[in-house]
Amino acid sequence: MSTQSPPGPDIEADVCVVGSGATALFAALLCARHGHTVVLASPQEEFEPAGAGISPLLAPPTLQLLAEQGVEEELIRDGRRVLGVDDHGTTGLLSRWRYTDHPGIARPHGLTVTTGTLVQALLARLRDEPGVRVHTGVSVTALTQDDDGVRLTTTGGAIRAAYAVAADGRASALRELTGIGLDVRTFDRPAWLVVTPDVPGRDPVLLVRHQAPAALFTIPIPPESLAVVWSPDRDQEEALEQGGPAALAEQLRSVDPELADWLERSRDRVSPLIRLAFSLWRADRWRAGRVLVLGESAHGLHTLGGQGLNQSLQDGASLARAVHDTLTTGDGTRVDDYERIRRPHVEKLQDFQWNLQPLRSYSPAPPTRGAHEDFIEAMTRLDPALAGQLAASG
Repeated sequence: MSTQSPPGPDIEADVCVVGSGATALFAALLCARHGHTVVLASPQEEFEPAGAGISPLLAPPTLQLLAEQGVEEELIRDGRRVLGVDDHGTTGLLSRWRYTDHPGIARPHGLTVTTGTLVQALLARLRDEPGVRVHTGVSVTALTQDDDGVRLTTTGGAIRAAYAVAADGRASALRELTGIGLDVRTFDRPAWLVVTPDVPGRDPVLLVRHQAPAALFTIPIPPESLAVVWSPDRDQEEALEQGGPAALAEQLRSVDPELADWLERSRDRVSPLIRLAFSLWRADRWRAGRVLVLGESAHGLHTLGGQGLNQSLQDGASLARAVHDTLTTGDGTRVDDYERIRRPHVEKLQDFQWNLQPLRSYSPAPPTRGAHEDFIEAMTRLDPALAGQLAASG
């Protein structure tokens, strides 16, 4: 692999992936390992360093896909294993499940790992691929297409490829150049986040305490920490804005007194309180000619269930398979398998989230189902259509 910044004129490849995150890197790696030449054009000058960024939950199906590409050892070393979910309602336990309760899953645990660690692990594998060129600090400013491919004009020159992939996030410049629209829906309820050292003696599980209308979510993250996400009742929000972690501890006392006490005892090691806002978004199509949109360029999910990065990386596997089938068979319709297989599954997950009471409603009605029950299948195994596509690919 050669690296330069910016690219010279008239670079040619089978696939050009635009983006700098884990989704872009994974798609580029898979396309290269299918035997195609790849240009990765990163708008960023530098890639996110190991240990930096947020720590999303990678579910077993995604861990299996990463393991198949040799990307697992450093993730396990630097990440946190999550064994399952405990979901409590107003009157007690609503649901409890562990990954080991589901036979045939790819891994008996999920894994929280920083995005920077995943980025660097993928980048290291990409460096070993002779058919890959990485160019950093370049932005796409224009594109043209014909029957043979797409030509991207960048701030450093031109890139010609059979297919281009927009993996440059929600505000994707490449997607906007294609004219693909984005439908955005905003959740009415905000939440507040702090990171604290682990509460001693607790199981490493995603813990939910939904005492309507308030809802508390906690998840183990590296290194030996706990992400605490609190969605309060409406009349509690102003106090959080003014009182910070101390106000959070006070509000949590009736929901999780042990955690409230721990936040007070650990106040010198608790992060600042951050207000979070959530939204869903959908591209109106995932393909415009020879440009495909991937991951957050195509869709966004609420953080509940940890499916944003999971679905984006699974997108990458499906996209790489569909592009490979098209390039090797000459059948231009095969590329449509990507959107056909992935889009209904992702939008089903979005619909689940949009209709979940703790995410949108301040209703005091007691919950009757665990907040993650509709995500169990997505968190334990690949969507059947995607699994079939990848198995058939050999």
